[in-house]
Amino acid sequence: MKLLAGTMVEVSFFKLMVEIVKIVLVPIGAALLHDYLKHASPRGRKIVYTITAFAAAWMLFLILGGWLYLQSRFADGALTAIALGGFLLSALVIGTAYHALVKSFPRMDHFMPTLAIVGILYVTAMTTASGRDNLLKVGALLVLASMLHNLAGYLFGYFLSRGAGLDKNSVRSIAFEVGLQNGGMASGLASAMGKLGTVGLAAAIFIPWMNISGSVLANYWSKRPVK
Repeated sequence: MKLLAGTMVEVSFFKLMVEIVKIVLVPIGAALLHDYLKHASPRGRKIVYTITAFAAAWMLFLILGGWLYLQSRFADGALTAIALGGFLLSALVIGTAYHALVKSFPRMDHFMPTLAIVGILYVTAMTTASGRDNLLKVGALLVLASMLHNLAGYLFGYFLSRGAGLDKNSVRSIAFEVGLQNGGMASGLASAMGKLGTVGLAAAIFIPWMNISGSVLANYWSKRPVK
């Protein structure tokens, strides 16, 4: 950031790692657990429920004063490790609870993508509002940079993997994977650093643009299936 943008952005490695765990690993872990429980054997379910019970008890302990107790006994490094473990365990509780809800209300699985879109819209609106003044100064340039970044991802993902000899379906998948980015995570990390109105603006611009370009590309390729 100092080299390319002329500004030194202080980043705490451990705090950033905790944010990544919360924003990425916890929801992905919960979703994978939900999918696993759909087809798990009785023994597999029993193991998951046992570990989940321990995770729920640990989280309850932290909420009811356990965290304050640990703060008085351990240094910051150890507390960070404990926090990371707690967040990872929370994925078990969330995944198991969500699975139980879906069993009672099967339509939840169909409703969740809409809720996710609402969440992305909220994050984008919040980021744009926080950086309104900066956006008025560099908005047009930021839009251009986001479009070029997105296009470069599609092109490099497609042609480099094609040059490496991958089949066309794999090449298309890689093009999407390289061209589309986790704008929600970018906004979350910018917020954690206290830079939502500056660093977060790139994500606020990129999120709507990549959804438009990705949808256009997906529709284009869906009409031209690989033979």
